[in-house]
Amino acid sequence: MSADRRRERGQASVELVGLTLLLSLALGALAAARPVVDGRSVGGFLARHILCAGTRGCQKAEKALELAYGEDVAGALREHAPNLVYEPGERELPVDWRRCRQPRCSNAPNDPALDTHLGNDGARGGHRARATAFTRVIRRDGRLYLQYWLYYPDSNSAVAGSDRVWERSWILPRIHDLLWGSPDYPGFHRDDWEGVFVRVDPDGSTWVRASAHGHYQGCQWRECRNQWIRPTGWVRVSRGSHAGHVPFRVTPRAYDPRDGPGVPRFTTPPQSPSPHRPRVPLVPGRNLDERSTSGEGLRLIPLETLDRGSYRPLDEGVRPPWRKRAYTDPETGES
Repeated sequence: MSADRRRERGQASVELVGLTLLLSLALGALAAARPVVDGRSVGGFLARHILCAGTRGCQKAEKALELAYGEDVAGALREHAPNLVYEPGERELPVDWRRCRQPRCSNAPNDPALDTHLGNDGARGGHRARATAFTRVIRRDGRLYLQYWLYYPDSNSAVAGSDRVWERSWILPRIHDLLWGSPDYPGFHRDDWEGVFVRVDPDGSTWVRASAHGHYQGCQWRECRNQWIRPTGWVRVSRGSHAGHVPFRVTPRAYDPRDGPGVPRFTTPPQSPSPHRPRVPLVPGRNLDERSTSGEGLRLIPLETLDRGSYRPLDEGVRPPWRKRAYTDPETGES
C-alpha cells in the first residue's frame, strides 16, 4: 500500500473517531437538556458525516455538485436539501430513475420511527436504491432558486381511501375496463415526478413550496396554493400521489363554555387575507409520528449534467422535469 493511501486511511480513521465522539457528546447533551429540537435531522446530519468519514463514499457526489454549480451554490443545495416525512401508508422513496424504476426497489419499511435512505430490495446491479433528489439551479432577479426534483416509480393518487375501495371491489375494475379498456385504478400511472423548491432572496431570507396535483403548495390549505412560505425544514409527502406541502397544525382556539358538544377545537384557517390563528410546525419525532428521510442523507444529482436522452418515459402522459414549465420559470403556478 502506498504512503498516500496509508495517510488517507489514517486521516479517515481520525475523522471517524472524532465524529463518533461528537455524536456521543451531542446525544448526551440532548438527553440532559431535553430541548425542543428536531432530533431526526440532527441525527441524519451526524450519521451522514460519520459514514462519509469512514468510507469516503460521499466525495464523488459532492464533487459533482461543486463542478456543476461551484462550491458556494453546491453548499447551499446541501444546506437546504429537504427533509421528507411520509404520510402513513406511503412506502416509496424518491430514487434515481437510472437504477430503479419499480416500486420493489424504492419501497422501504412503513415504520413511523424510521429515518431511512435505502430501499428494501437490490436494484439494477444488485445495489439497494438510495433516496435521491435531482437538482436544478436558477438565478433570476437577484434570487437563487434551488430545485429538488423527486422521482418515484409510480403514482397511485388516493382520495378518501378510494384506492383501497377499488382494490376490494369486484365490479369497479370491470366497469372501468368495459368503458375505458383497462381495469387499472384511474388514479394510477407509472413514473411520477414531484418537486420541492427553495427560493433564496437577496436579503438572505428563504422560502419553500412543493408540487401538488398540477400546482404548488406551501402549507396544505387553500390559502397556501401556489404560495411560498417560510421553511420549517420538513416537507410532507402524501400517500400515493406524492404531492407535497410543509406540515403544520392550527393552534387550538380558546375554550368557550358556550360551545356545545362536537364543536372542533382545531379549525382550518380561512383563505387570506382574513386573519387566522398561528400555524404550528409539525416535526417527526416530536409531534408527528411518521417515517422520514432526512435531507442530509439524500443523494443530490445535478440535472444539468445528465443526458436527457437516456430517460425513456414509462407513461407518456408524465413529463420529466426538463419538459415542465417550472424548469425554466421558477415562479409559475403550473407543476
